[in-house]
Amino acid sequence: MKIQLTKNKTIEFGFPGTGNGGGAKSKVDLVGVELFSGDARGCPAVRLYRKKNLWRLGAADFIKPPDGELPVSWEDTPRQPKWELPHDFQSPSAALAVNSQLGSFGQASSEAIIQEMIHGAAPVKESASAASEIGKRRLGIKHAITPAQPATPQPAANAKRPELPNDGIPVSENGRRFVVRPFAEDDFHLYASMPEFQALWLGRLLPEGKRPTAGSIQLAESALMASILVQPEYLEAKGNMLAIIVRENAIYFAGYKEGLPVLWRRCPNTRGYMAMRNAVRKTLGVDEELVDSVLEDSLVDPRPALEPFIHPVLEQLELARAYLTGKHRIAADKVMLVGLPRGAEHWRHYAEEALKLQLVAPSPFAGIEIDKGVKTDDPTAFLAALGAALAAAEAET
Repeated sequence: MKIQLTKNKTIEFGFPGTGNGGGAKSKVDLVGVELFSGDARGCPAVRLYRKKNLWRLGAADFIKPPDGELPVSWEDTPRQPKWELPHDFQSPSAALAVNSQLGSFGQASSEAIIQEMIHGAAPVKESASAASEIGKRRLGIKHAITPAQPATPQPAANAKRPELPNDGIPVSENGRRFVVRPFAEDDFHLYASMPEFQALWLGRLLPEGKRPTAGSIQLAESALMASILVQPEYLEAKGNMLAIIVRENAIYFAGYKEGLPVLWRRCPNTRGYMAMRNAVRKTLGVDEELVDSVLEDSLVDPRPALEPFIHPVLEQLELARAYLTGKHRIAADKVMLVGLPRGAEHWRHYAEEALKLQLVAPSPFAGIEIDKGVKTDDPTAFLAALGAALAAAEAET
């Protein structure tokens, strides 16, 4: 899964669950960095290294971002900064998790992906009602989700129809880079794409001849999907897991079967953690600085604010569970909740009450040995950076 940047330089463009998972040829010392997350503290960065067959966290911090912004057109690419990482993060290899408004990541049919290659528009995302109805027809169960076949425009008469790339082989089409891999479902694929000029800009960001010298480009959503790969619950379940991934402005469902992705879906009509905080603040009339206390210490009963927010998520979670059970024979009786800085106990209570379901909310660094002196006061902020490193570690060097 390598992108050729120049005659002598390539950069990987990868997915979770596609490599050898720590074999002899996998990376053993690398840094993961999340770019353009909007965090005022800087870029979340982690350094992982493998020792005695265990991953260790050697550093975690917010580092100064590169000068300039991710380009939005070819005209911006000549303004190429050179970005040197702090000494603690100068491992041999870097994995970059990128938040790009022009990037696209998800699951779609082969026809939808080809239409994006032709027209440059992201595959149409399914609506909650359409997904539910299609799931009922195809799986014959009460609730299910299956991505809807999107209605796509027909190509122009003179448009060249590209071929769907082979599993994991990146291709360039219509000014964009694409990587595609099949899902464990007929005619549906996990895909990632970003503009060619962004891939080149990112690939040239780190200076030649200095550590880190190699790189992996991943869209932030892909890195999030890899963030649970070393979780004890995930490993105990042998890679059969459903996870809820909470971000500041979005909530995702990720499904895994024997370590490979079989579901990626944004929760429709629901925003992320910041919207939950705002609901607590506005509904209960508390100041911003007291929201964390309400969510953690229960000084004020948060149910009037949280129930309208969490229940739609649980309804979509029930559909995701039914889909994994009906389509992939995965009994998702235990679901992982990651990325939520505060309030996980309330989510667990509602899941048990409404669905008789156990939610587990571990630290992102569970399953990783943490070196002495490494501060992890806000572990959820490093979720994408950690996932980027873990996904890149699977790729053969």
